Amino acid sequence: MSHTEEPNAEEKPWWDDPSLPWRHKPTRADLACWIWIAVVGIWALATLPLRAILIGWNPPIAAMIMGGRSSVVAAGAWTRVYGGPLVLYWVLAALSLVKFSWVYWWAGKLWGTNIIALLSGQSARAKKRAERAVRVTNRFSLLAIFLTFLPIPFPMPIVFAAIGAAGALLKRFLPPVIAISALFQAGYLALGWWIGEPAVNLVNLYAQYMWYVTIGILVVMLVGWWLRQRRERGQSESAPATAKDEPHTEPAPGDESPR
Repeated sequence: MSHTEEPNAEEKPWWDDPSLPWRHKPTRADLACWIWIAVVGIWALATLPLRAILIGWNPPIAAMIMGGRSSVVAAGAWTRVYGGPLVLYWVLAALSLVKFSWVYWWAGKLWGTNIIALLSGQSARAKKRAERAVRVTNRFSLLAIFLTFLPIPFPMPIVFAAIGAAGALLKRFLPPVIAISALFQAGYLALGWWIGEPAVNLVNLYAQYMWYVTIGILVVMLVGWWLRQRRERGQSESAPATAKDEPHTEPAPGDESPR
């Protein structure tokens, strides 16, 4: 007796995935931009513990590589006490802070609202924050860029992607970003210079304990990763369990096949 198998549904190609930002077969530009976004994420994770080490070891180098506020303030104080090319620190710290800005602009240029939705996160609060950032960006792009540099929850990647999605050219996008970065970094350097030796003493004290801080950061990163993995496993395991728990519908009288 021949057994006839039902034809299997055609498998979707790997790129036809709603978790990816494109809705077509990716081009070289799509793949290159996606790789760069992965590089940015890896850089952020890899340098998270490195920041603590660099600030304790040499604040100017930390400022030029990372561009973070605390390292730039420490670099200003360090330069006042020990000397150094302050203008060079300022220029490199300003560029370092926005070194990946073009990646998010490019992503917005390529994928529009799709990448904004992916960058917005899953929580309702994050989505609401992203929607507010997009609204401000679409109306006042310069103001939105300025707000991303303030210590407030105004997401820089969302703003830069929204500017790219709006069709802004790179040559019009980068100059205000770099100029505003330079303005803020100059202010942080000036603050550190004004504080001077007390800030340097604090950095030197911190340097004595920086390895403990670094280990603490690594522990927090590992615990966070473990919790995310556990949560994802729980969600994936609960999906089939929910299907099994659905109420069983008894056949109506007369629908039962005779034995």
